[in-house]
Amino acid sequence: MYKLNMNLNLKKSVIFISVLAVSQLALSANNKTTNNTKKNSVAINSAANTNLTANETTASQQKIEQEFDGLGGNGILLEKARALNPEVHTTVVQNRIVDRTNRIEVAGSYDNSFGGDTYVRTGTFSLNGQYHFNNRWSAGAKLGQSFNKLTSEGADLVARATADFNKNPQNSTAPVPDIDYPTGVTMGYVNYYPLYGKISWLGQGISHFDVYGQLGYGNMTLKSGGTAATSAGLGIGVWGNENITTRFEMAYMNYTAKYYSGPIKLGVTSASVQVGWLF
Repeated sequence: MYKLNMNLNLKKSVIFISVLAVSQLALSANNKTTNNTKKNSVAINSAANTNLTANETTASQQKIEQEFDGLGGNGILLEKARALNPEVHTTVVQNRIVDRTNRIEVAGSYDNSFGGDTYVRTGTFSLNGQYHFNNRWSAGAKLGQSFNKLTSEGADLVARATADFNKNPQNSTAPVPDIDYPTGVTMGYVNYYPLYGKISWLGQGISHFDVYGQLGYGNMTLKSGGTAATSAGLGIGVWGNENITTRFEMAYMNYTAKYYSGPIKLGVTSASVQVGWLF
């Protein structure tokens, strides 16, 4: 009997140990499944967050690109861009300030001449008028009155000749300078304007300017009479507004002067300043 009881107790112990082992295995398997589920859930959430962040980044980049693409027409964005560096002042200049097409310009000018007769320096006040066919071409004319002044060399020769004549009125031998000076000019000319630009006057205003070439033909009135004259020059026209005009010109003129020794061709360089009105 005692032996039978021992066998029964042994069997019960084996069964209990087996059930306990199976329970432990089941619990371990359940924990692994739970951990895997959590890991998968975390991975899925991470992937979803990554995709969401990527989508948000792409959308933000597209928005920025669209804003910069429209920078020229987006006033608000342009103001924000300027606000980043307020010390930098930006001015956009695009179109001509003054359109001269089919307009008339009248101006007064002063010309100062260099070269020509070595004994005389000539200044000329002129009235100029021209018609602008368009912003490239204009044609006009000028009528001028000349004023002359002896150079230091010419004044010295005249003084010597005068002194010698006062001493020996019947037999004066001092050389007298032979001078054929201008007294007036009438010229027609054509201007061509190939280049233009704009000037900002210290941020206070903008003026439009044109660089132009000039060809002219007319008549030079000298002490000895009239003679044909040709000219070629370069100039800069500055238009302060719709009406006020300013020009600076350099021109080279050829004409023939008549001296006691015979006719001589002269080349004269003149610099002029003009101020006028555009109608």
